[in-house]
Amino acid sequence: MTVRSRMSFRTYVPLAALLALAPASAGAGGTRSFHLGDFDDFDAGEAEGAAIEGSGKVTVGLLPARGEVKGAASVFSCVADPKDKGAAYLGTADRSGVQRIKLTTPSKAGAAEPAASKLAELPGAVVSAMTTLPGGDLLAATLPGGTIHRIDAKGKVSEFAKLQVEQIWALVPHEGRLYVGTGPKGELFSLDLNGKDPKVVLDSDEKDILAVLPVGKDVVVGTSPGAKVLQVGPASDGVLVHDFAGDEVRALALVDGGLVAAVNDFTDRGLSSVQALTKNLNRTSLVGQPAEGSLDATSGGGGAQSSADLFFVALGAKRDLARASEATWESWLHKDKQYFTGLLAGAKGSEVLVSASQQGKVYRVRGRRDVATVADLDERQATALCRLGDGAVLAATGDGAGAYRLAAAPAQKARYRTKVLDAKQPSTFGAVYLRGKGVTLRARSGPSEEPDKRWSEWKPVTLKKEGDALAGALALPTRRFVELEVTLADGGELRDVQLFYAPENLAPLVAGVDVARPEFELGDDDEPEGKLTIKWKAEARDDDDLVYEVRVRPEGTGDKEWISLSGAEPVTKKEYKWDLDSVPDGVYEAQIIASDEPSNGIARAARDEVVSAPFVVDHRRPAIDGVKVSGLSITGTASDEGGQIHDVAFSVDGGPFRAASPSDGLFDTGREGFQLTLPEPLAPGRHRVVLRARDAFGNIGSHAVIADK
Repeated sequence: MTVRSRMSFRTYVPLAALLALAPASAGAGGTRSFHLGDFDDFDAGEAEGAAIEGSGKVTVGLLPARGEVKGAASVFSCVADPKDKGAAYLGTADRSGVQRIKLTTPSKAGAAEPAASKLAELPGAVVSAMTTLPGGDLLAATLPGGTIHRIDAKGKVSEFAKLQVEQIWALVPHEGRLYVGTGPKGELFSLDLNGKDPKVVLDSDEKDILAVLPVGKDVVVGTSPGAKVLQVGPASDGVLVHDFAGDEVRALALVDGGLVAAVNDFTDRGLSSVQALTKNLNRTSLVGQPAEGSLDATSGGGGAQSSADLFFVALGAKRDLARASEATWESWLHKDKQYFTGLLAGAKGSEVLVSASQQGKVYRVRGRRDVATVADLDERQATALCRLGDGAVLAATGDGAGAYRLAAAPAQKARYRTKVLDAKQPSTFGAVYLRGKGVTLRARSGPSEEPDKRWSEWKPVTLKKEGDALAGALALPTRRFVELEVTLADGGELRDVQLFYAPENLAPLVAGVDVARPEFELGDDDEPEGKLTIKWKAEARDDDDLVYEVRVRPEGTGDKEWISLSGAEPVTKKEYKWDLDSVPDGVYEAQIIASDEPSNGIARAARDEVVSAPFVVDHRRPAIDGVKVSGLSITGTASDEGGQIHDVAFSVDGGPFRAASPSDGLFDTGREGFQLTLPEPLAPGRHRVVLRARDAFGNIGSHAVIADK
């Protein structure tokens, strides 16, 4: 989403409409606009029954059917019920257990949500992985520990197997065996389907095996914290397929033509979602909690942000895993400030669904240029995906336990709501332009980042065709925050939004003025350029463009004595050099006036002004008197009426100047004694010595004497 300041308009906005956008009140700042026009802009908002296409438009999408999950904080894992095409088992967190739910297509508005029923309670904090056996029984692993529980259709729980591990992350049947991804030693186990004959088929250098995926007769695994993909099979024992620049390969999926990997990267390189889960169930991609903040709630450490990537590598028609080691992995999707929690291959083609930690989003990806947000769930995180027996997709959520059926039927009513737009100051909201078709609009404004009772009611906005846009005017209370809601009819789409607003104008702030005397180096032989540098610190608190006027006056005089140095030409830099050639000696003050006129116009401009501390302008050169020559030693006095003596130097027979010493050890007053000894070797005879005194302004006075050796 782009915020444009001043008058930045698109070609579809008619000139007459632009003229009408001038701020209506004298307290308004310059005209600005919010602009939403690409996938990331729209994806920051919320959709219900709408799809956000990667091409940058909102269309009618899928309307999720929600099911209620009680008695748990999050749903962490799910698996389809093999005996009921519309049902699934849900593994919960923070109250470890398994619930069963059956979801159908959305019912009529206002109807009660179907609720999940408890199948079994399990020990531990979270059901980390589930699968089903050929006979229909359910297998569930819980954390902490290495126990795999067997649950029959009536909820009877028995121990299927117990491994000597601390965590189990994946349960995947393959070729008559059960493969188990574990931590923290990075071991992959293989058991028979009776829970017997456990074998370690991979002992990796990684800490955790998070994902297990069968490919032909082999399996590939995703690891943490090295974010590696490894191949395990009859002829391969932990062959490195690919090493990603990230912290974990969270999920893997096979699609037509290739392999897809979901890779998460945490800013704090020493932390992974696995480590976080074992310490604190509320900070990890594996239980669907926010990616920002301390991964361990007890640590009090700094924030840890994350990013997520979806990669694809072509395997060819025969799904040759060797190609994954040598071919290019294409980036299909990148997201900042979130992580991916699950992958599910589409029913056909190269489509894959991705669940994410941000705003309960589910993305549909069909390639690097075909990305859409197909679900925007009520809860904050989408934690798991599984395909039901009837082909529909079930999405589970965390930070509020829930389950959603994502069916193929289009929504009867699609709604898209922008994220809350922040104008930074209380603002007048004006014209809005939508590009699209089949849309209606309403808007509201309020004083807080999260809408609450203080916000205005939703107000419909009448839209009229203007050029290739639909134009309307917002009549909302003057507030800092605003939100738009677009409803799409069947076949409707939204491609672009531009909203104009005028924030209340904040006066600029001039923080201080510094007046610097002409600069010179101790070794300089000439007087410095006769210019005094005036610098200041200024801030436009509302991002307006600023201009400055620089004025001076003699100290102690009135306001009428101010003289503008900059004249009619405004100063745009925070520095001005004042030429002192024609300025009389004396004590002066400088005044800086900052104005935001460029952004607000002369009638509405706000100003701030600051006066500097008094400073001296001094053209008078120091004098040297009382000079006494005694052999090679010379003493004297340097004095200056306009300020302090800065240094005294001497030159012998036209040679370079060398520093003399202050008699009292300091050059810190307007009258200073000095002393020097002519350096050896010095030829016998008479020598001409030039004495030079310089004041703090760089003015130089000189005196010549003769010394005999």
